[in-house]
Amino acid sequence: MTIHEKILAFQSTMAGEHHRYRSWEHCYGYFHRTTSKEIAADRQQAALQLGFYLASWGMYRGSSFLLQHAYTAHLGVIDQLIAPRFSSLWEREFGGSDSDTELVPVILEAVDTVREAYRPFAPNAESRQASDTLVTKVILGTFGCLPACDRFFIDGWKINGLKYSYLNTNFVGRVLNFCRENLRSFREEQAAIGSNGGMHYPLMKLVDMYFWQTGYEREAVNEGTGGASRVPTASS
Repeated sequence: MTIHEKILAFQSTMAGEHHRYRSWEHCYGYFHRTTSKEIAADRQQAALQLGFYLASWGMYRGSSFLLQHAYTAHLGVIDQLIAPRFSSLWEREFGGSDSDTELVPVILEAVDTVREAYRPFAPNAESRQASDTLVTKVILGTFGCLPACDRFFIDGWKINGLKYSYLNTNFVGRVLNFCRENLRSFREEQAAIGSNGGMHYPLMKLVDMYFWQTGYEREAVNEGTGGASRVPTASS
C-alpha cells in the first residue's frame, strides 16, 4: 500500500470530533498557537493538555509510573520544553530540508531532557524509567519533530526493512532520510488534510501514521482480524 493509502486508513478510524486520537490534535494545536511566554504563565493548563493526550494515547495504562501521579508530574517537562535552547524545534518543521540534520542533536537533547524531567517520578528500576515510547509521544505532541516509537510504529518500521534498536542519532537520521525520500507524498497528504478542514499535520506526524498503520495491519492479519477492529494495546 502507498503512503496515501496508509494515512487514509489511519484517518478513517478517527470518526467524529470527539475520537480519542483527536487528543494529539488538541495537544499539538495548543502548544503551537501559544507562545513560550504564555505557556510559562499558564503551566498548569499546558501540563493538563500534555497529560490528557498521553492518557488517550496509552501512557497511563498498566504499570506506567504516570498512573501513580497527578498531572503536575508534567510541569517539569513543560518548563524544559519552552527553554530557549529548544526554540528551533518550535520554529522549524523537521523533515522538509536536508539542512535539518543540524537539528538532530537538538532533538536528542530534548529527548534526554524530557526523560530526566520525569526521573523524580519514576521508580529506580531502569525498566520503569521514562521509556522511548513515552518520551517520543511527548515530543510528537509538542514539538512534532519525531514519530512516537511505540510497538506498532516499530513493527511497521522493521517491516519496511529499516533498523531500530533504540532512540539514538542513527534512528533519527533514518527517519529524516525516509521523510526526505518521500517528501512529495507527505507534502501531498499534508495539503489534503489541511484542505479538508483539518489542522496542519507536521511531517513527522505523517511519518508516524504511515508506519503505525503498517505495523497495526500486520498484527491484524496475523491475528486473523483482517484489520477490521482497531484496539491498540498499552504499548501501541
